Amino acid sequence: MARSSENKDKNEIISELVELSAKPIVTAKSYWHESIYNTLRDKKEKIKEVKEYSIYLEAELIYFRSLWNKELDFMYAWGKEEKIPEPGKINDIIVYMEQQSETSIENEKIIFKSGKSLDKNDLAFIERYTSITELPQRIIALEEDYLYFKIRDYITLNVYQFISHNEELAIDLLKGDTKETVQRIADLISNFADVCMYIDSKEE
Repeated sequence: MARSSENKDKNEIISELVELSAKPIVTAKSYWHESIYNTLRDKKEKIKEVKEYSIYLEAELIYFRSLWNKELDFMYAWGKEEKIPEPGKINDIIVYMEQQSETSIENEKIIFKSGKSLDKNDLAFIERYTSITELPQRIIALEEDYLYFKIRDYITLNVYQFISHNEELAIDLLKGDTKETVQRIADLISNFADVCMYIDSKEE
């Protein structure tokens, strides 16, 4: 019974943590949508070629996908080790993850800047978009997912900020059922990112 109560408290804290991390976007969805789409529009105008722009978006999604996996892996490692790095070190880790996830385009082929090639999962992920034969429809799908990934990453970075400034509580949350806990955090972040994709009429 005590264990059940402890898990309930832990789950409630995790839910509140992710909710607070998502709040800046949830309360200003219109602003975030406009800001992100303005950035994409500027990029599209600079690139000019529609096909090239679609490959740029694919590369960006691979970046966010790789970064997301690394962000979850580090949370898992901290939970298993029951040790959280100091805030400055966490900032260094974030920079490292971002650098390792950066992509580049060579002859219309996406690779990681580290020199690593895309694996079969990355290629299967990209196939979801390249299978859309009409470029305008493909770009719509890519831009929508770019918006989602960008929002999801912002929420995740806010979770990281909480972890870096609440070491003892973060360890208590992550240790024990670490795999299940990290998956719950990931699911909650993804759910809030989904919520942020839709603007209420009163926000417009």
